Amino acid sequence: MARKPGTKTQAKRSATGRPAAKKPAAGKPAAKKPAAGKPAAKKPAARKPAAKKPAARKPAGGKTGRLKSVAGKAASRFSILVCIDGSEASYRALRYAVRIGSGTDADLTLLYVRPIDQGMRTGGLQISVVRENLLDWGLELPGMRSLKKGRELLAEIGWLDKDWEAEFAHADVTGDPLGDNAIVYSSPGGRSVVLRLLVAPSVAYGILDECELGQFDLVVAAASANEEEAGPGFISSEVAARIAREHSGTVLVTRELEESHGHLVCISPLGGGSLRGAQKDAEIASRCACPVYLLSVAKTKAGVKGAEKAVAAARVAIEKVGVRPSGEKVLVGDPVSTIVEEGKGYSVIVLSRYRRRTGWRQIFSNSIAFKVLARADNSVMITR
Repeated sequence: MARKPGTKTQAKRSATGRPAAKKPAAGKPAAKKPAAGKPAAKKPAARKPAAKKPAARKPAGGKTGRLKSVAGKAASRFSILVCIDGSEASYRALRYAVRIGSGTDADLTLLYVRPIDQGMRTGGLQISVVRENLLDWGLELPGMRSLKKGRELLAEIGWLDKDWEAEFAHADVTGDPLGDNAIVYSSPGGRSVVLRLLVAPSVAYGILDECELGQFDLVVAAASANEEEAGPGFISSEVAARIAREHSGTVLVTRELEESHGHLVCISPLGGGSLRGAQKDAEIASRCACPVYLLSVAKTKAGVKGAEKAVAAARVAIEKVGVRPSGEKVLVGDPVSTIVEEGKGYSVIVLSRYRRRTGWRQIFSNSIAFKVLARADNSVMITR
């Protein structure tokens, strides 16, 4: 893959993702003297200055200080972020993401986040030499091996070709010698693949930050059970659940992902946001030719009619995007346990979480969606 000349870009940020605050000017300016003959004006009562909002994080690269993956995508493109930690579970998730992004209008970003390491070893090489060789993937630095394997997997399944142009981007990070690095591969047809190595105070922080900056249509995170297999960028079940809980977009948390068993879309008997969620999943499922099944759970027999109406409304909603449900079901029982049990036979359980935002991240730890996410053994998608 040919490197594009003159495309190395740099930015600078702190390890916490926020630029350092400017130092106040030394000394206070002298107060102006009142004009002759005029009494001095009374000093106004002291006011507390308004607290400044924390500055936004500066990501790596790009002419505007941003990578292509977070520079603002075209409305016609479908963008997917896949969180890689080196585990086999994360590569299964990558394969599923490729299936969802099988159309020519999809772009893919592979993200590896490692906690900040002030004692990083580079084998005695100067950092400038290390950065230059990142493009050739000739150095076994933290996270590089995992991203390299992801790149090889994409090439193996025909999603990345040798004739794609490659652009390297870098951002200095205070307290870490390697900083943030990325390689953007661009196809002649306009598709892009970004391999992103990010340093952050924690894996969860780095992923959530990239999620918000990138405005991805779908974020895929595999909940790995093997920390030794994954290394420093390990994405635990707790980290994956936090991403699904706090990110404002659609998140797929994969566990023992088995393809070709369809999506079980759970519809609230009250309708509302779950209808929009069903439509969102139908759009995603249609990209990979995955069948969609509708389920609504009434707590009592008295709620069955409402659940049936909700399923009928969901059918109409997904048919508007060209998808016909492969099956419909209404059950009576505890919503969480019923969904978990019924969902075992499907590739993905889909739930919606449309709710008023609290700050810039969503909080729904007491909701049915989060309880199902915590208890299910298979993959769960939270749509928004």
